[in-house]
Amino acid sequence: MGSFLIDSYKLRLELVRSGNPVVSTRNRIIELTASPVIIGIMERAVLAFSTGYDNWVGTPAAGFYDSSNPLQPRITGWLPSSEYSLWYDVLRSEKPLVFFCDITPIGGASYVSKISLGSSTEPTGEGPVDMST
Repeated sequence: MGSFLIDSYKLRLELVRSGNPVVSTRNRIIELTASPVIIGIMERAVLAFSTGYDNWVGTPAAGFYDSSNPLQPRITGWLPSSEYSLWYDVLRSEKPLVFFCDITPIGGASYVSKISLGSSTEPTGEGPVDMST
């Protein structure tokens, strides 16, 4: 299982219209960036919560692992739109957080069979100590 400590995250909302007849797909995207561990390597996970994944019937995978740039390996997660609030609530309320994934080869490609987010050994609700007082 691969993992990285999350340093920061960004959010993005998208609306995509395509096809004939036109189909609207709503996407909420969370991009996680790892804390730098090795100089020059920046791990990322892009989690796409989409109405297009609500009734997934494709490859038995939760995402894809792209290592074509060894300095910026990236995991793309494919998640149902209904799970966005669960992941976002944990990101906002817990620190430190670790992103975990299992990479499984399927047909010669590196698919992600499992993704998770956790506080590791830190008790829930504990976060970093506020040193400003």
